[in-house]
Amino acid sequence: MKKEPPKDSFIVAWGIYGAIGFQLASMVIGGLLLGQWLDRKWGTMPWLTLIGLILGSIGGFYNLIRIATWKEKRK
Repeated sequence: MKKEPPKDSFIVAWGIYGAIGFQLASMVIGGLLLGQWLDRKWGTMPWLTLIGLILGSIGGFYNLIRIATWKEKRK
């Protein structure tokens, strides 16, 4: 039978904070790239890039808060 690592384990913390950083960065970069692609396609530079960046940032920070509060509830 496998033992689960303790809830306050260093490895668990690394995993949680790594996921937060990765998701935040990927949402912001994804929104930026999608906005740039749509701007090039429709010729609306820079508006969709800015909207994509803002929406990606909002989504990234939403995930950051969601994961951080989940960790606090888990204690």
